[in-house]
Amino acid sequence: MKIHILYRHYNVEGAGNKYNRPNWFNYEKCFINLLNTIEGKNVDLHVIMDGNFEGNFIQKYKDKYTLHSINVGSDYDSYLETYKYIKTLNVEDTDLIYFLENDYLHVDNWVEEIITLFTTYPQGLNYVSLYDHNDKYFLPMYDDLVSKIFTTPTRHWRTTPSTCGSYIIPKNIFIRMKISIQVVLGIMINFYI
Repeated sequence: MKIHILYRHYNVEGAGNKYNRPNWFNYEKCFINLLNTIEGKNVDLHVIMDGNFEGNFIQKYKDKYTLHSINVGSDYDSYLETYKYIKTLNVEDTDLIYFLENDYLHVDNWVEEIITLFTTYPQGLNYVSLYDHNDKYFLPMYDDLVSKIFTTPTRHWRTTPSTCGSYIIPKNIFIRMKISIQVVLGIMINFYI
């Protein structure tokens, strides 16, 4: 089982701090963290670069990934281009596809944890998110949220009605879904760090 990461990136210069991130936050640190956590593992990394590649920090690491350049300038269109791109890759039936935005940090053993999860539940997972969004804990719309718990030897996971734009999907589920942003529905499992 191989994980194919489709890392969506754009020219972050001048992006500012519109999400009120901590002062230590940095896109390059996120990318370096990803590289460190996948080194030597059965993972293919594809960078979907929206905008100018030249002069962007991501260029320094070009020997670590396959580059696919686009110039669409919007989150929605970037998703659509990413979905089209994954269809051009040689992905085995047992492989996993990881759609990843450029602002995530990963725990060291996330690859092994994902392989264990999908090996433990080979038929039961549609989408998996490594991010447990805090909106499920304070927004009134989730006051009655009930989750199913999934366990592996080292983690527990739970279902949730939604996630963000970063998630892992088995190839067979990807093939069955329509290539559209609206298809990101169904069971989402969150990773507790």
